[in-house]
Amino acid sequence: MGRLTPIYSVLFKRTFGKRFQMAKMTRLPLLGRAMEYAFFEDDDIIILPKDEVAKASLEKKRTIMIGKEVEPSNIMLPSQVIEHFIAISRYVFLMDRCMCRNASGCKDYPPDLGCIFLGRGTLRIPGSMGRMVSKEEALAHLRKCREAGLVHLIGRDKIDSVWLGTGGKENLLSICSCCPCCCLWKMLPNLSPSISATVTRMPGVSVAVDADQCNGCGACVKKGICYLDAIEVKDEKASIGEVCRGCGRCVEFCPRHAIHLHIEDSDFLSGAIRRIEPLVDVVSE
Repeated sequence: MGRLTPIYSVLFKRTFGKRFQMAKMTRLPLLGRAMEYAFFEDDDIIILPKDEVAKASLEKKRTIMIGKEVEPSNIMLPSQVIEHFIAISRYVFLMDRCMCRNASGCKDYPPDLGCIFLGRGTLRIPGSMGRMVSKEEALAHLRKCREAGLVHLIGRDKIDSVWLGTGGKENLLSICSCCPCCCLWKMLPNLSPSISATVTRMPGVSVAVDADQCNGCGACVKKGICYLDAIEVKDEKASIGEVCRGCGRCVEFCPRHAIHLHIEDSDFLSGAIRRIEPLVDVVSE
């Protein structure tokens, strides 16, 4: 396995611990606008619900609609959005390590499950940080990420283009597999509203608490369950805040099955693909 270039590794580690203070600075009138232009201009990132949670939601919905069991093979999964872009991409670059987990010394999730980047900008990423891989290798890597419990996000993230030196923001499509160490997730509550709004839940996705089932046990608010701390217990019931991005982790950890992820838009996959396609040209040389 290759090693991160010393200059990038040292710089990332030194600034990583200060990311929350830096995020708060984006709320300052003049400095905030300058930071947004430099690092977040025209970003658009979608958080994908976990496949198993989405699958259960869609199976339940379709069973109710047609009155019979649904074949698993007929269920479309959020990860297929990423698979679509990998399938059509000319360049697929796999990072040797996750920068966030490496910088934070993460002990709960594998540090070697790094990001995937698509687009011509990958040609400028230092070879010491990873390698070009086949589509099959990329898909196998993503399966490992999901098996490890990580959450996918996909979109144009200008800060990746800046720190990797890959050229214009339209040349790099980021695919991250995140844990609670992820700098982007954890910074969202501190970022200015305009920047925070560029990271969204998947179209048509919502998460809700069934008040009749919830007994306020607090399992969903334990450290590391919700990456954004978007859940709190009020009046002995779980309550989900606006900062929720619909990843569905809380659904998995609720012992009473009182939290539900809903996918109301039957065209959710096509909708997400149509939204991401114009952001980065992943096909051309």
